Amino acid sequence: MAQPEPGILSVVSVDVVALTYDAEARAVLVATHHRTTEPHLGERALPGVVVRSGERLTDAASRALTKLGIDEPPSAIGQLQTFDEPSRDPRGPSLSVAMWATFWHSADIRTEQAVWTPIDRDHPPAFDHAEIVTATRSILAEKLWRELTFTRGLTGPQFTATDAVTITRSLTGAEVHRANLNRDLARITTLTEAGVAPAAGGRPPKMWRWSPSPTDSP
Repeated sequence: MAQPEPGILSVVSVDVVALTYDAEARAVLVATHHRTTEPHLGERALPGVVVRSGERLTDAASRALTKLGIDEPPSAIGQLQTFDEPSRDPRGPSLSVAMWATFWHSADIRTEQAVWTPIDRDHPPAFDHAEIVTATRSILAEKLWRELTFTRGLTGPQFTATDAVTITRSLTGAEVHRANLNRDLARITTLTEAGVAPAAGGRPPKMWRWSPSPTDSP
C-alpha cells in the first residue's frame, strides 16, 4: 500500500462480518481467515479488501468474501458502521466500512479458508477486527426481528422457536423471555406458524416459516 501524504486519508477498505447460524452448535458464528500477507501474517482476520475506484461497497464486500473460499453467494448483505481509528492499520491511516453478510448453514460453507467461531468469543486479533465484531454485535442484535432481510438471511426459510431463542441470545448476550419473543414473532406479517419440529423428548418446539420472497425459486 502506498504511503499517504501527510494529512490525507487515501485508503477506504471494507471488512465483512460474515455470519451463519449453526443449530447443532446452538450459536451464531462469525467467519475469519488466516492472513497470507503482512501485516498480521498468519493471524485471523475478517475478510476485507481495499475499495477500488468506482466500486460499490456491496461489490467490494463480495470480493472480500472470496477469501473464505465459499462458492455460494451470501443469503443477504448490508452495511454496518465505519471505523476510523487512525492507527487501525500499521501501513497508514485508513477507514474501514464494516459490512454484514449472512450464509444459511450448510456443508458448503465449511472450507479450508473459513474459520467459524461463536460471535461472543475468540475474536480475530488482526487490525481492529476484534473491536469491529464487538461493536457491530449490538447493531446486529438491534436488526434481529426488525430488519427482515438480515433476519431471514440468518435464519433460513424456516426455523424453530428454540432457534429463535438461541439466535437472540447469541447476538444480545442476554437471557431471552420466550413468551415475549413468541409474541414478537407473531407480529411479523411475513412469518407464519408451520407446525412443530420433531423432538426426541419433551415438548416439541414450534416451527416458523417465512413467506416466499420474490427472489426465491419456485
